[in-house]
Amino acid sequence: MTGGRPAVRRAGTDDAQDIVEILSSGFALDPPLLWILPDPVERTALTPLFFQPFVDLVLAEGQAHITEDRTGTALWLDVDTSAEPADDGGVFRDGFTKTLGDENARRFFVLDELFSANHPSHESHAYLLFAGVRRENQAVGLGSALLKHHVAELDRTERPAYLEASSARNAALYRRLGFTKVNDGLSLPDGPTVYPMWRRPLPGQTST
Repeated sequence: MTGGRPAVRRAGTDDAQDIVEILSSGFALDPPLLWILPDPVERTALTPLFFQPFVDLVLAEGQAHITEDRTGTALWLDVDTSAEPADDGGVFRDGFTKTLGDENARRFFVLDELFSANHPSHESHAYLLFAGVRRENQAVGLGSALLKHHVAELDRTERPAYLEASSARNAALYRRLGFTKVNDGLSLPDGPTVYPMWRRPLPGQTST
């Protein structure tokens, strides 16, 4: 425990199921996820399947962090803007269509294409895909403590970071960690607005 909160560590493949469960719980009322999976009955069954490919990707290629009590998690990828974009031949998209169904997958692809079109390409950076805390453990500071774990490392290595906040409330949390809005937000068709945010590193800062 640190300051009354659980310690944060790097996650491994043995943590994959816990990470999926944390994200499924933490994002149960998340506006973009509700837009992608509008049917509440379907959503309960499909939400873990939605997160699983992202968890597998980050555990293989990025950094996943989890609290020792398994209440919170964060998924980060490193983006090298000088590298050629990866091409999996459509496997990722085909997997989502098969898992989510045509209409749900179509909405996800709209969001994904919106994110891709607006993703920064001017500088390599760390990209926060998801950060979540189980619903019953939210609003007690776990999210901030979880993110400070990696933000401190980004400051030490002088690396910028990027994310898309899924609500104005989440954007306020990220502002407290040094992120600033890139624009006025990206609006999904007949759906919520998400807020791209960028963070310059603060060399010499220490985690608190």
